[in-house]
Amino acid sequence: MFGRVLIAQLKLSLRSKSYVFWTLAFPIILGTLFYFAFSSIYNDNKSEPIPIVIEADQGAIDEYKTMQAFSYLDKDNMRGDLEQYATDKATAEAKGEEFSEEPPISEEALEALESVKCFDDMKGYDLELFPYDYMTEDKSVVDAITVDDLPFAEVLKKLEYEDGTKMIDEVKVSSHEEAVKLLEDGDIAGIITISGMKDIYLEVDGMGVKHSILSSVISEYRVQVDKAINTINDNPDDLERSDEVMDESIASIDFVEEESMGGGNRDPFVTYFYNLIAMLAMMGSIGALYTVVSNQANQSTTGMRLDGSPVNKLFLELAQLAALMIIQSVVTVIALSYYIFVLGVNYGGDIALVYFTSVASNLVGLSLGYMVAHIGKFSRDKKEALLMAILLGGGFLAGLMLGDIKIWIEKTFPLFNRINPSAVITDAFYALNMFGPGPRYYRSLVYIFGLSFVMTVIGLILSRKNSYKSL
Repeated sequence: MFGRVLIAQLKLSLRSKSYVFWTLAFPIILGTLFYFAFSSIYNDNKSEPIPIVIEADQGAIDEYKTMQAFSYLDKDNMRGDLEQYATDKATAEAKGEEFSEEPPISEEALEALESVKCFDDMKGYDLELFPYDYMTEDKSVVDAITVDDLPFAEVLKKLEYEDGTKMIDEVKVSSHEEAVKLLEDGDIAGIITISGMKDIYLEVDGMGVKHSILSSVISEYRVQVDKAINTINDNPDDLERSDEVMDESIASIDFVEEESMGGGNRDPFVTYFYNLIAMLAMMGSIGALYTVVSNQANQSTTGMRLDGSPVNKLFLELAQLAALMIIQSVVTVIALSYYIFVLGVNYGGDIALVYFTSVASNLVGLSLGYMVAHIGKFSRDKKEALLMAILLGGGFLAGLMLGDIKIWIEKTFPLFNRINPSAVITDAFYALNMFGPGPRYYRSLVYIFGLSFVMTVIGLILSRKNSYKSL
């Protein structure tokens, strides 16, 4: 029975010219237009130095000074002096002699040192209490640290394009107001503010290739710094190596070298092709909605007959959804192959995982259509309008029409990107390209399967509430 329903649904869907057009022909046409619109923009601009202004809060400089001071601290020497002082004091007290020698470190300074157990504790440390006498370097080394010495500033200085051209052209200014004026006049691409080791903010005036490149560099830097901080926090007895751990982590940041990232495509416009796959997957929801609605007794005569028949509706709907999943998977493979092998779009990452992610994404679209189809007793037109609002709104907020809007949402309301089906799909491709098959990519897959499961369960619950008598 399941096989018969599945085959029947396959034939029914393939006979629909509008269904075939919107699920296959339209994405191919739109992808071709995207290719001709964006293919040359990145290549024409990617070797131009990006003029920026780098600013830093005093707190960021103090945080780095503290980390450097701890990395220079000679704990063995300090511990030996403290032990010797305690021994001399105990000996003098035992002999009844007066002991007037000052401790090598004040009690307040010692308590402050002992309170530092992880990287976050270093952020609030008062450098006035630091025992500079026990550093392996002179105190002037720490005092001389400026914004130019901060790790992110060092990363920006080292970034180069493939042809050896410096990626970043730092513009020096005397005030923030001057930087804002340069930004408004279009003389710089952005203002980068460093508020901490991982607190980096980008201020831009408009959207473009250079802005997208800067955003990508900042995103990768944050990921690497997070790894370093986690390593430092997991090894509290090794805080003196904090600068080495940080340097080792951020040393792998190289925006244009393939081995430093999961994939090989730094073109910010590739996000539009991520969104094409997301759109293709989400358009499967239309087919799911039409199929499920046609089974409902208040929507069609076919639904009336089905509702009065002994056929198990859940069994029937699952067979139909399975047929749609097969069609969507085949269509996705065809469209993706056209993008990759005909247009030459580089999605980045392992190509097998790109195909797997694309096919898996169809679950999100089908489950969304299944859920919306079971909402209320509205007519098919109203349910279709609701679904289209979700598709168009979600696509826009995931970056299909405006590439950088997803980044803005991630900064202001990140939870929305976790429940927006289109954003969940595009984030999986982004993670695969930028970071490879790692924690972020697998987390994106969990979101894809988890969101699909939740919407399917909601659809099942809603479907059980509907019967012929209540329709």
